[in-house]
Amino acid sequence: MALIDLGDVREESAPEPGRRPPRTVGRPARVAAALVLTLVSLAGAAPVAAPSSFTVPARPTTTAFLSDDRLFLLDPADAPAGRGGQLTAYAVPAAGDGPLTPLWRTPLPAAGADDAVLVHRDVVLVTGGSSDGPPRAVAFDLGTGRLRWERPGHVAPAGNALLTLETGGEEPARVSSVDPATGRVGWSVATPADATTFRIRPDGVDRIVASPSSGQVEVWDARSGARLRSADIHPGELPNYQRSQSVDELLLVVRDTAARVTAYGLDELDRRWEIRLGLVAYFAACGPLLCAYGQTGGMWALDRATGDVRWRATRWHETLVEREGRMLVRGPGSGAQDSFAILDAATGRAVADLGTWEVSGRYPADGRPIGVRPADDDRLFVAELDVAGGRTRVLDVLSGVTGDCQADARLLLCRRSGGGFGIWRLAG
Repeated sequence: MALIDLGDVREESAPEPGRRPPRTVGRPARVAAALVLTLVSLAGAAPVAAPSSFTVPARPTTTAFLSDDRLFLLDPADAPAGRGGQLTAYAVPAAGDGPLTPLWRTPLPAAGADDAVLVHRDVVLVTGGSSDGPPRAVAFDLGTGRLRWERPGHVAPAGNALLTLETGGEEPARVSSVDPATGRVGWSVATPADATTFRIRPDGVDRIVASPSSGQVEVWDARSGARLRSADIHPGELPNYQRSQSVDELLLVVRDTAARVTAYGLDELDRRWEIRLGLVAYFAACGPLLCAYGQTGGMWALDRATGDVRWRATRWHETLVEREGRMLVRGPGSGAQDSFAILDAATGRAVADLGTWEVSGRYPADGRPIGVRPADDDRLFVAELDVAGGRTRVLDVLSGVTGDCQADARLLLCRRSGGGFGIWRLAG
């Protein structure tokens, strides 16, 4: 679910983390005997309390979504079997074990396998594509599952409100502010469908940016709908295809086949700097720095004020968390697993090589990344990837699971080998 969608620089690369020898990993899960012994000894050296665990039945096609202490299971429609879609909600207790009882169930006749679930204030939103029409968002009451409203468009939080983006046909795209409780539209603006981007804050979208290849770039406040700034950032130039992205205080415009990057201040649309990198895919904040990620892998860490390349890493292609001057980065691994390491954010120096793990879920500022790695006999190692400490900390070894895991700040959910899902409260 989403609203959203090295040329002349010469600088010494930071030392790359040493590559680990290949491991035999895959589904069904198996690892080398040395790895099993190492992790078992680590777990034995630092035992943890057995976490509370719960189970819920589910079909193989069911998709699960965690949100705080709630679990939502989305069953897509199955026309040949004569079944419509269904959304089921569960509350995960603070302690205990055993099967969970549903809070409520509600039908979703048009539910698809690619739909997603989002909780915003006191509504549960199901949103996704449709084979025979535009994307739609359906809102249900969080406590009862009662249908609140339904409307077309992609949807995302924007403070207390929601934003929807409607595209398609000959008309321009339209961004609208929607009351989560009622679905009523407060305001809307027309924007170019292929040139509209958004700035994301911890509580959702706060800026809407229209940056066509020629003409005026416009910036709106996503909370009030007010137009904040309009300026031609390419005066006198011929139209040239470009991509734009907003990161914190900067608007980053990529042109010349993803080779030239120009940074503007988002508030005033004033030009700050310009550099050439090559095949940039996207940008993200990396603590005090700005990270640019290549379309074919690798990353650059840039000075936000000047665009100067502070360091480059060719092995890593994503930063998951930055904390206390250290970054958890992801790179190519083996099978369903990726390689992970911790880098010093200022220099790119490798602090720790964490090996290969499967990591998924959300990482709030006060949360922690959780990795899983398969062992033998349907067992799964669960570990915290400790960014500040520069290590992995084994939390548990689960039995009777096949993977397909996700985690949030407090819960871990995985497929059970006998069918359905298991949910565990993560140990501290």
